[in-house]
Amino acid sequence: MVKIEQDPKIRAYRKNAGLNKRLKNYKVRMGFGLHVGWAIEGAIGSHFKIDASYLSPNVNMASRLEAATKQYGVPILISSDMFEYMSDGVQQYCR
Repeated sequence: MVKIEQDPKIRAYRKNAGLNKRLKNYKVRMGFGLHVGWAIEGAIGSHFKIDASYLSPNVNMASRLEAATKQYGVPILISSDMFEYMSDGVQQYCR
């Protein structure tokens, strides 16, 4: 995320007068919801465009965690299932 803040293109957007007039204190923010589990991949689309889609309750959980990052004002939320997969050393960095 630090590299995003330092990216020249993002910095140029911050200095754009029109953008600053419409959106004061513009800043790129990203949120990540991390969960682990099974999923089914499927192709959705037409003859002109095909997108991959992933379906499972686990994908839904990751999506909900990502949405909750906005509510809690944090960049990353990790489920307890994901936490259990982490090594003891990595778990020490989590709250």
